[in-house]
This record gives sequence, C-alpha cells and structure tokens, in this order.
Amino acid sequence: MSTTFFKPPTPQPASQMFTNGISHPDLWLWDSWTYADAGTIHLYALALSRRATDGTDIRPEHRNDYPFHFRHFESRDNGVSWTDLGSVLTPSADTSSYYSRNVWSGSALKLGDGRKLMGFTGLREVDQDHPFLQSIGIATSLDGTEYDNIQATALSCPRRDYDAILEAGYYLGPKDQLGHKNGEDGGPILAWRDPYTFIDKDNRIQCFWSAKISPKVGAVAHATLIETGSGFEIETLHPPMTLPDGDSITQAEVPKIYFDDLNETYYCLISACDRVYEGQDDSEVSKTLRLYKSPDLRGPWKTYREDTSILDGLPNMFGASVIETDFDARVMKLVAPITECATPDLQLTFAPVQTIDLVRSNNNTEPKL
Repeated sequence: MSTTFFKPPTPQPASQMFTNGISHPDLWLWDSWTYADAGTIHLYALALSRRATDGTDIRPEHRNDYPFHFRHFESRDNGVSWTDLGSVLTPSADTSSYYSRNVWSGSALKLGDGRKLMGFTGLREVDQDHPFLQSIGIATSLDGTEYDNIQATALSCPRRDYDAILEAGYYLGPKDQLGHKNGEDGGPILAWRDPYTFIDKDNRIQCFWSAKISPKVGAVAHATLIETGSGFEIETLHPPMTLPDGDSITQAEVPKIYFDDLNETYYCLISACDRVYEGQDDSEVSKTLRLYKSPDLRGPWKTYREDTSILDGLPNMFGASVIETDFDARVMKLVAPITECATPDLQLTFAPVQTIDLVRSNNNTEPKL
C-alpha cells in the first residue's frame, strides 16, 4: 500500500438516472447506509472519483491512497431507479480534526423531531505508518442533503477512550499500533468504525459499530446514546456483542439492526471479512454478507438459518442495507454494492435490488447483475 495521499476531484452529480443498480461513470462506490422518508429512499455510499486530477485512472485496489467522500442518492420507486444528489461529506480541512484524513462508512436515522442523526467514521491524520486511526463521529442534518452540525469531538475515540474501551470488554492493540497500516498484534487493522443508529422500543437511541474482541476475532460494539445541551454522547458503552460463528470472522463490518415486530425478532446484518493479517493475498480472503437473529436486541445471536449465517446467491456483494421488509412473506430486500473482486464492469458498483428469503436458501435464484 502506498503511503502517499492524493486529493482527487469530487465529480458533480450525474445527469443520468440510474436503473437496474448504479454503475456510475465517474465514481467508484462501496458500502451503503439508508433511511426512508415520505416514500423516498435516501442511499449513501463511500465514493471516490475513477480518475485523478491529472486524468489518470484510479484503480479500485489503490483507493485507500485517496480521501473519500459520502455520495447521496435517492429513489422514489423502491430502488428501481436512483438519482445522484452529489457529495454530502468530505474530510475536514482542520488537520487536528478526528476526520481530517478520511471519512468511512456511517448511518442515517430519522429522529422524532424530523432531524436526521448521521453517524460516520472519522480517520485522524497521524503519520504515514498510522493511516487508519478510526473514531466514531456524529452529526445532524435537517434534510439529509447536508451535514448541518458535525460534532467537533468524536463520540468515541480509541486513543482518547483507550482504558474505558478495554474495561468494557473490547480488544484494542497496543497504543503504538492503533491505526497502524500493518494491523494489530499480527491481526488486521483497528476495528472501531461503521456506526449504525437504531431507536429501540423505549425510544432510546442505540448505536452499533464494528469492533474486535481479540486481534483476529470481530464483534459488534454497542452503546446507548443520549442528547445533552452540548450534543449527543455515550451514556453507556455496553460489552461487545459476539456472533455464533465469530471465530471465523476477523472483521464484522458495516453492522445493521432491523426489527421484525410481527415475530418479535431482531436481525443483525454483517459484512464479514476473514482477513487474518494485513498484506495477506486477496485470493485468500473472503467477504460475505451474514445475517443473524435474536428475540433480544443484544442477543444472544444465532444464524438466521439453522445451517448458516451466510446470505448465499449474492456473489461479491458487501456493505449492504435493507430497504424493504415483508415479514409476513419472510423476505427482505437489499441494496448492495459489489466488491472489487467482481469482473471489471461490475467492480465497485451497486447491484439491482436483491430479495432475501429468510427461511430458504437464495441460491435457487441467481441475482441479475
């Protein structure tokens, strides 16, 4: 991985309407988070220009050499077509900020007063050996098209909150390894990212994000948030939520929680990676979408089917979001980016909306890509 960091252009919104997925002519796209409001689905993704300022191509495997931005799309027909609304967040120009180097995945939640609570991952500028020092950031937005109020202080920072995070049962590497490009204690890089917010039955805000419980075992972090006169803060950092097959998952990324009120069941959607160490050949690494269920928000979680947590029939899809549920029919509909492991024409694009059967295997219907 290169240690040089270049600032690419941020393309203007595309004039075309995207149908049957999103294959953007100017952008690489990956990861996703959504919210729905008055019949409109708002979709956000990590984005990077396909071309550098000098016009040379930026390859998917080199994207960590560049700062990203958040791209906003909307659909008024349940994901059949999408309109590009442009960039909504870029790294801070303040070099002392917790998101001065880069911004990674987040979430959007409509609050009772109409505001949108926007979670995000901030990467702090440290040095060339520590490009991945992550923190959990929070902001609010009036209409989802602009982050109107970004809190100046991170909601949770591994460097600042190191002792409290360890006391809650999470793993962090030695302080000098936090955010190191070579990972932690022989495992992959720091995992303290991808916040997802959720309003529980008691109308309290719960926040979940990617974490670890050992150098090579991924888990889901959980905190209860409160709003004070100075903004949102963590009221309680709960112990980590573990997964039944977590020993085979080194990074439990982009977690999301959904509630089936018909069957009183919570679902946890994870983008799972089994990279054992940084520098491992990509051919040895698998990325899968996994689904778990529980009658309780904190688990214990079990696989959504008796035999597996893996959502099959979704080749090379990762960082997905649920945009529609029909729990009577036992199905979910997903919007999902396609990873760089796909064929060149599909790399870092969005697939058409995928339907997931919560009871049977999805392999009987191949997704139309």
